[in-house]
Amino acid sequence: MTYEHIKAIHIIFVVSWFAGLFYLPRLFVYHTEANSKPEPEKKVIQEQFQKMEKILFNAIMVPAMWLTLISGSTLVYLTWWDSFAQHSWLHLKLSFVVCLVIYHFFAGN
Repeated sequence: MTYEHIKAIHIIFVVSWFAGLFYLPRLFVYHTEANSKPEPEKKVIQEQFQKMEKILFNAIMVPAMWLTLISGSTLVYLTWWDSFAQHSWLHLKLSFVVCLVIYHFFAGN
Protein backbone atom coordinates (compact mmCIF):
# COMPACT_ATOMS: atom_id res chain seq x y z
CA MET A 1 0.00 0.00 0.00
CA THR A 2 1.31 3.42 -0.87
CA TYR A 3 1.20 6.62 1.11
CA GLU A 4 -1.65 7.92 -1.08
CA HIS A 5 -3.77 4.82 -0.40
CA ILE A 6 -3.30 5.13 3.35
CA LYS A 7 -4.11 8.84 3.21
CA ALA A 8 -7.30 8.14 1.22
CA ILE A 9 -8.35 5.49 3.75
CA HIS A 10 -7.65 7.94 6.56
CA ILE A 11 -9.77 10.68 4.98
CA ILE A 12 -12.68 8.32 4.26
CA PHE A 13 -12.81 7.04 7.83
CA VAL A 14 -12.33 10.50 9.38
CA VAL A 15 -15.40 11.66 7.45
CA SER A 16 -17.34 8.55 8.56
CA TRP A 17 -16.32 9.01 12.18
CA PHE A 18 -17.21 12.70 12.21
CA ALA A 19 -20.56 12.02 10.58
CA GLY A 20 -21.34 9.68 13.46
CA LEU A 21 -20.03 12.15 16.04
CA PHE A 22 -22.39 14.81 14.68
CA TYR A 23 -25.40 12.54 14.10
CA LEU A 24 -25.40 10.71 17.45
CA PRO A 25 -26.22 13.83 19.53
CA ARG A 26 -29.03 14.60 17.06
CA LEU A 27 -30.46 11.15 17.71
CA PHE A 28 -30.24 11.88 21.45
CA VAL A 29 -32.30 15.04 20.90
CA TYR A 30 -34.93 13.12 18.92
CA HIS A 31 -34.94 10.43 21.61
CA THR A 32 -35.57 13.05 24.31
CA GLU A 33 -38.25 14.81 22.25
CA ALA A 34 -40.16 11.53 22.14
CA ASN A 35 -40.94 12.00 25.85
CA SER A 36 -43.68 14.44 24.89
CA LYS A 37 -45.56 11.80 22.85
CA PRO A 38 -48.46 9.74 24.24
CA GLU A 39 -47.49 6.43 25.85
CA PRO A 40 -47.89 3.74 23.17
CA GLU A 41 -46.20 5.92 20.54
CA LYS A 42 -43.53 7.10 22.99
CA LYS A 43 -42.38 3.58 23.80
CA VAL A 44 -42.12 2.52 20.15
CA ILE A 45 -40.26 5.66 19.11
CA GLN A 46 -37.81 5.53 22.02
CA GLU A 47 -37.04 1.86 21.37
CA GLN A 48 -36.36 2.66 17.72
CA PHE A 49 -34.05 5.57 18.57
CA GLN A 50 -32.23 3.44 21.13
CA LYS A 51 -31.68 0.79 18.47
CA MET A 52 -30.49 3.41 15.95
CA GLU A 53 -28.08 4.93 18.49
CA LYS A 54 -26.61 1.53 19.33
CA ILE A 55 -26.14 0.56 15.67
CA LEU A 56 -24.63 3.93 14.79
CA PHE A 57 -22.15 3.76 17.63
CA ASN A 58 -21.14 0.09 17.45
CA ALA A 59 -21.35 -0.58 13.71
CA ILE A 60 -20.19 2.72 12.24
CA MET A 61 -18.47 4.98 14.75
CA VAL A 62 -16.27 2.48 16.58
CA PRO A 63 -14.80 0.84 13.43
CA ALA A 64 -14.39 4.26 11.78
CA MET A 65 -12.57 5.55 14.87
CA TRP A 66 -10.19 2.60 14.98
CA LEU A 67 -9.45 2.72 11.26
CA THR A 68 -8.90 6.48 11.53
CA LEU A 69 -6.46 6.02 14.41
CA ILE A 70 -4.62 3.15 12.72
CA SER A 71 -4.29 4.90 9.35
CA GLY A 72 -3.39 8.21 11.03
CA SER A 73 -0.72 6.54 13.15
CA THR A 74 0.65 4.89 10.03
CA LEU A 75 0.83 8.25 8.28
CA VAL A 76 2.63 9.81 11.25
CA TYR A 77 5.09 6.93 11.28
CA LEU A 78 5.74 7.06 7.54
CA THR A 79 5.97 10.83 7.24
CA TRP A 80 7.05 12.54 10.44
CA TRP A 81 8.51 9.90 12.75
CA ASP A 82 12.15 10.92 12.20
CA SER A 83 11.44 14.54 13.14
CA PHE A 84 8.44 14.03 15.43
CA ALA A 85 9.82 16.25 18.23
CA GLN A 86 10.20 19.23 15.89
CA HIS A 87 6.57 19.35 14.76
CA SER A 88 4.69 21.14 17.53
CA TRP A 89 1.61 21.45 15.30
CA LEU A 90 1.46 17.65 15.16
CA HIS A 91 1.55 17.41 18.95
CA LEU A 92 -1.37 19.87 19.12
CA LYS A 93 -3.28 17.92 16.47
CA LEU A 94 -2.75 14.63 18.31
CA SER A 95 -3.95 16.22 21.56
CA PHE A 96 -7.15 17.20 19.76
CA VAL A 97 -7.47 13.62 18.52
CA VAL A 98 -7.21 12.41 22.12
CA CYS A 99 -10.00 14.85 23.04
CA LEU A 100 -12.13 13.49 20.17
CA VAL A 101 -11.62 9.92 21.36
CA ILE A 102 -12.69 10.95 24.89
CA TYR A 103 -15.79 12.68 23.44
CA HIS A 104 -16.48 9.59 21.33
CA PHE A 105 -16.68 7.32 24.38
CA PHE A 106 -18.51 9.98 26.40
CA ALA A 107 -21.19 10.19 23.70
CA GLY A 108 -21.37 6.40 23.46
CA ASN A 109 -22.29 5.98 27.12
